[in-house]
Amino acid sequence: MHSTQRRVGRAVASVGLSLTLALSTVPTMAFARSSAEIQSELDSANAYLADIASQTSAKFDELESIQADLQITRDQITGIEDQIAEKEVELAGARDVLSKSMAEHYKGRVDFLSFVLNSTSFDDLISRMYYANKVAAYESDAIHEVLRIQEELDQQHAELETKESEQEDLLGQAEQSFNELQALQSSQQAYVSQLSTEVQEALEAERIAAEEEARRQREAAEAEAARQRAEQEAAEAANAGNESEQSGSSEETSAPDPEPTSSGSGSSSSGGGSSSGGGSSSYVPNYGSGIWAVIDYAKSQIGVSYSWGGYAIANQEFDCSGLVWWAYTQAGYSIPRGQRMANGYYDSMIGWCLERGGWTTNQADLQPGDLMFWGSSVNSTGHVGMCIGGGMMIHSNYDGVEVTSVYYSSGSFVGGGPIV
Repeated sequence: MHSTQRRVGRAVASVGLSLTLALSTVPTMAFARSSAEIQSELDSANAYLADIASQTSAKFDELESIQADLQITRDQITGIEDQIAEKEVELAGARDVLSKSMAEHYKGRVDFLSFVLNSTSFDDLISRMYYANKVAAYESDAIHEVLRIQEELDQQHAELETKESEQEDLLGQAEQSFNELQALQSSQQAYVSQLSTEVQEALEAERIAAEEEARRQREAAEAEAARQRAEQEAAEAANAGNESEQSGSSEETSAPDPEPTSSGSGSSSSGGGSSSGGGSSSYVPNYGSGIWAVIDYAKSQIGVSYSWGGYAIANQEFDCSGLVWWAYTQAGYSIPRGQRMANGYYDSMIGWCLERGGWTTNQADLQPGDLMFWGSSVNSTGHVGMCIGGGMMIHSNYDGVEVTSVYYSSGSFVGGGPIV
């Protein structure tokens, strides 16, 4: 009897030691920031990025406007210069005519006396001098008119050159501002991408921590159950030994103490709820129903590999529409399996979304559970994801099931909306 009690006692001590070690060796995971905190920062970063993008677009429009105005000014300068050149030709011609006229009438071989003596009468002389003066005056006026126009053109040319210089300064300032905004936008985009990665990593770390905590609790419960069974067996063995001693003392011949027989102790199993063996790849927690359950089901598959056109198999493989269909199906919804309009308007995810109402082409307007489509048009889409709120979406991409920003780019975003 005493040997049996000692064996049972050692078993209880061993179980107790195992429980102590199990509880003391569980690693504790500390996170500098939670996924919710990083998500909040990501939302702010996305808002700032959108503001920078808006400023960059406005500055680009301003830059194009200044460039257009500068080109107009330069075209006007070229036109003025052409007119000045034409007037210079006219001026040279007019001066040449006047010079020849004066030489013909007042210089050369015909002197003033001959000009007078050749007149047939005094009236003829007066007439000759009058018309000669008229011709000279007309030609002189023509020169003055050309000079006047030329001066006006020179003034316009000078004003346009001043305007050109001012516009070139504005253009330089606008280009510098635009380049600075582009650099800031690029830096902010990199920051947003980094935060998106951190959110995914934090979500994954929290998922692993939750699984580790569940495993720890399960092991602790199993160890506690084993300890209680060992105590019960020890108590039963002690009672059986006492009864045997009392029975033996009343007989003349003492028999050896019988070994107690334990029945049913090997048939007990540790609890895993509805899990088929804890480590089974087919195990999926039950998140219930509703849109948030759909999102939780989808999140439970983060890291599962991508398989184009493959089967939607939990913990094994999904294509983009397979993940969405599976998550909605797990939460009790019935939706089409294919996302493309080619499947038929009423047999496609995008057709259901268009029919349901609430369709939007602005990612900022999307609500949790809304589907998101990318492609060249609503009639030709190639990818689908699901908004999970907070500016984030979940989808099955070439790298597997992942959480990323709703501004993820895979071709062109054509729109999205609720499907149920």
